[in-house]
Amino acid sequence: MTHAPGPLDNGRSGRPARRPPLVLTFLSILLLTLGTTGGAVMSMLRPQIQRYSTERIFAARVVHNLSGSQEYDTEVVGDIVFSIEAGLSFFHTHGEGMGLVLLFGATAVASLVGRRWLRQALHWLLGLAFLFPIGYVAHSAFVLRYGKDAGAALAEQLLLIPFGVSAILGLTVLAGGVGFILVTGRLGRATPATGASAASPTGAPDDGAAWRRPPRVVVLAAALLIAVAEIGGASMARFKPEITAFATARILERSEVHGLVGAKDVDEEILDQARVKLDAGLRLFHLHGEGMGLIIFGGALAISSLVATPALRQALYALLTVGGFGFPFGYLLWSALIPFVGVDPARTGSAALVLVPFGGAVLLALWTLSLLLARDVVGARWSGSVPSRDVEYPRAPGAMVLPPLPVILASLLLLILAEVGGGAMVKFNVPLERANLARIEARPQVHGLVGVRGVDGPVIDQLLSRANFALRLFHLHGEGMGLVIFAGGVMIRSFLNAPVLPSVLHAMLAVGGFLYPFGYLAWSGMIPVLGLERSRELAEYLLWIPFGGAALVAMGVISLILGRDLYVSWRARRRAG
Repeated sequence: MTHAPGPLDNGRSGRPARRPPLVLTFLSILLLTLGTTGGAVMSMLRPQIQRYSTERIFAARVVHNLSGSQEYDTEVVGDIVFSIEAGLSFFHTHGEGMGLVLLFGATAVASLVGRRWLRQALHWLLGLAFLFPIGYVAHSAFVLRYGKDAGAALAEQLLLIPFGVSAILGLTVLAGGVGFILVTGRLGRATPATGASAASPTGAPDDGAAWRRPPRVVVLAAALLIAVAEIGGASMARFKPEITAFATARILERSEVHGLVGAKDVDEEILDQARVKLDAGLRLFHLHGEGMGLIIFGGALAISSLVATPALRQALYALLTVGGFGFPFGYLLWSALIPFVGVDPARTGSAALVLVPFGGAVLLALWTLSLLLARDVVGARWSGSVPSRDVEYPRAPGAMVLPPLPVILASLLLLILAEVGGGAMVKFNVPLERANLARIEARPQVHGLVGVRGVDGPVIDQLLSRANFALRLFHLHGEGMGLVIFAGGVMIRSFLNAPVLPSVLHAMLAVGGFLYPFGYLAWSGMIPVLGLERSRELAEYLLWIPFGGAALVAMGVISLILGRDLYVSWRARRRAG
């Protein structure tokens, strides 16, 4: 099977989505596995992590600048422990995110880049990004060993900056090539390159075969979970006052369950904690729903193309699909139970009923797949060739197909902007906060400031915190939606056969998905000028509702069509049987 006819292919005739070198597929799945495992370990062992970190910090008083004053040291230690936990949390989210970026980005390179030297260079740049999330684990370890500021700086210099730049540079060069062809229409000089002769970063040849289509039911689960997660996120934002009011009323009705004592100060603290946890559960459902939908799709590509044993393939499909689809609903159950049984019992119940069993199924599938790919990488290294895993079987005929180039370009640009935005947010956090503070203080009437420090301080802190939070959401939603655009585009091109509808869905997904995250950027910029609620309303009506709604409808239609096709196929089999 020949590779690209030129430096980049225009993809207008439905170009197959080719597999990247086996080692890159292995690294991407391994990163997904490690990121998911890290989240589970951090959740289950949080008290032990906090206790161990606290003991190590007190044992190295000089390194962490402890003074011996209990009140001062308690605050300092709490801040350091929070930084350590944040690093582990970022490893979880960035491990899963970068694993998918590596998988989809390397697929685009293998499918579109014809010149061997350029393809290899881009694969190397993306492959090195494997080490970027590891920088957050190093961050936590270095903070514990060398102190907060010194440890964070060391992690940035050794891992986060160089390998984050590697990912951004690889995506940028690829996006530039795609954009050049879209503008000029030039394909360049033909340079045939068969997959069998293209070397991978390990030296093993890349067979260049296309990703095979997973079973339609697996793709339906991925698309439906993404759509449901987006609905959940939109509903959480739109009906937050109503949700909060309902939860507060239920908590007050069950004062004994929640430990309410009738003292306003004490009860208000308990109510705030319950509301914060409920809101966190809803957010985690939204984030994990979108993430797990993408993991199901990415993992299914590897299973369909690289697992040869039919029984094992079906078992991995079942574990990944059922576990991945069910897992995010544990957070929804947690939020639903909090008003009725309390925070801790709700978490225990949701963990026992949903999070542990379904999350365990996902981990089992990912670790098994990682070990299988590791075996193949080692075998390819020793034998000098990649073992064929392109096994024909009835439930997954044909190859996956890339979306149109404008959709790929929209996905790549959004990923680049999200990664650059995340780095800039960290690098320029202090100047941004100072600029926002100056804009807030220049508009006292807008924000209800009265000129009394004790009164104005909490108001200003809330505004600054929300502006910073919105920037973080731009980074998270930008990366997530960039991946959704690519994955959804592949689903549309590979599974929908209608004449006009795919083009409409591609446009809705690319335009809506691209512009939706900018609502968070706009919200962050407007908060110091217009206030919290007014800025939120404008961002909602100008960006979130129209563009987020377009992307949501596109994923919903994909789910409906996949579901309809499965139902028609099931009815046909019943009639034939």
